[in-house]
Amino acid sequence: MTNGYGASFKEGDFVLLIPLRKTKKEERIVIKLKKGCVVHTRFGVIKHDELIGAPIGGIIKTHLDFPFIAIQALLPDIIQNYSNFDFITQIIYPRDWGQIIAFADIRPTDKIVEIGTGAGAFTAFLAALSCGAEVRIFSYEKDAKRAEKAKENLKRLNVPEVYEIKIRDVSKDGIDERNVDVIFIDIPEPWTVIKLAWHALKPGGRIIIYVPTYNQVERVLRALMQNGYIDIKIKECIVRDIQPKPYAVRPELKGYYFSAFIIFARKSLVIPLWMIKELLK
Repeated sequence: MTNGYGASFKEGDFVLLIPLRKTKKEERIVIKLKKGCVVHTRFGVIKHDELIGAPIGGIIKTHLDFPFIAIQALLPDIIQNYSNFDFITQIIYPRDWGQIIAFADIRPTDKIVEIGTGAGAFTAFLAALSCGAEVRIFSYEKDAKRAEKAKENLKRLNVPEVYEIKIRDVSKDGIDERNVDVIFIDIPEPWTVIKLAWHALKPGGRIIIYVPTYNQVERVLRALMQNGYIDIKIKECIVRDIQPKPYAVRPELKGYYFSAFIIFARKSLVIPLWMIKELLK
């Protein structure tokens, strides 16, 4: 993803196109500028060459004279609206990103292990936050095809190459890294890697587990308590879009509110007595 936008667009920039006129449904089109290319919309064709060198925030028209406002695309726009981002799996959506980094206190210099790369959306977000050129994000994906698709997605997004994708089933073959600051887990059976994660984390290191069902939460809690984790917290992020109309400000009629439970914990060298009693109940 291009970080340094100037006053005008250049080749390689991601552009968000928003209709100047009111449309029946919300339209958000994201393109990556490349000389000689065009984008086809239901309102007509836009030439990339006409955007390259054009001012950010200005108007661009299709061949049918339909006007769009052109501004730089943010990473959430790109992930959700860029047609060349391949959704090979369900992704962790931007509404959960902020909660994860806030409650885990993820910092630009942290060494991070991700278990379950998927399409690479959250990997891209972590890479965009990272500081410096050193590889800090080590992402494991057991499915080779998914891993290759994730690599392609990340290349298309132009995020800093501070990540390494490893094709491996962590539950069978373990984690290479040690003294890790943060481990993020997004796989169907996260309890199978929680003990392995403990050995990879530094003391006090943070583990985050992303699961969509109560059944998984229960099994994760038991695994965390049995394997030396403390300060366990479970969060659910509910986001409700509000209709941005001055004459009718109210919640949108349609929305998707639940995504997953997010479990946070810290590595400890001892297990508190009360936690042992909880496990015996």
